[in-house]
Amino acid sequence: MKLTRRVRLGSAYLDEVDERIVIRSVEPSDPRETISAVSAASGYGQRVTGSRRDNVDVVIKFAIQEHGKTVDGLQARAEVLEKVNAWAYAGGYLRLNFKPNRRLNVRLVQPASEGSLWDMTKEFQLTFRAYGVPYWEEYTANTASCGGKVSSATGTILVEGSAKTQITAELTNKSGKEIASATINIGGNSMTFSGLGLLDKEVLMVDHDTSGLVRIRIKNTAGKYRSVMATRSATSADDFIVAPGSRSFTYSTTRACELKVSWRARYL
Repeated sequence: MKLTRRVRLGSAYLDEVDERIVIRSVEPSDPRETISAVSAASGYGQRVTGSRRDNVDVVIKFAIQEHGKTVDGLQARAEVLEKVNAWAYAGGYLRLNFKPNRRLNVRLVQPASEGSLWDMTKEFQLTFRAYGVPYWEEYTANTASCGGKVSSATGTILVEGSAKTQITAELTNKSGKEIASATINIGGNSMTFSGLGLLDKEVLMVDHDTSGLVRIRIKNTAGKYRSVMATRSATSADDFIVAPGSRSFTYSTTRACELKVSWRARYL
């Protein structure tokens, strides 16, 4: 049977937790942006100084097709509900079948409550919330690269979506010798590093954890990481964040490198 509504966390589908679960609705909340503004010096109007989105919710409503008001029937309904809450408690990347190639990193904020298990028509609901990255984003990342045999190069990417997104940068030393300094610029956001100690075939990585927090590390040839956050200059950008559209990415070092960038388009 082809279901019209399917929900998964990681690789686990809600409707596969128990065959008696029927998903009634999936309701992403309306986007809400907080706009900050200050009064204009001219005496009228305001000037927008920033905007942000703190979180976004998704409510899933479902029923349990276990009939009968016997003790066995009530126990069965309670057990199904426990399995649903266990599935939901794990959190992770939420995916919906009617939003292909989209994901939302969520955690459970309101488990399904029992209420009256005597009511066989009762509708239950789960509430998930995305905090660190409160946007639907592409499940499959996009990639592009430039350079490889030169000390500086430039490339261009097309960022789709309807919201700003974070770019991951991986600068690989291809020179055979140590590199001490480098500059990476993506969409006008520039980071300069000094005292790197980037050895041959090592990778300088500017990426993000699942909460969207930036990390600056070097990955060595054994796959181990070491932080080099302190090598970033004080005047550097805090992160590589770009708006949708055509954006350039560049690097400049003292020796041959390759710069690879990756990103997931985000949607309001």
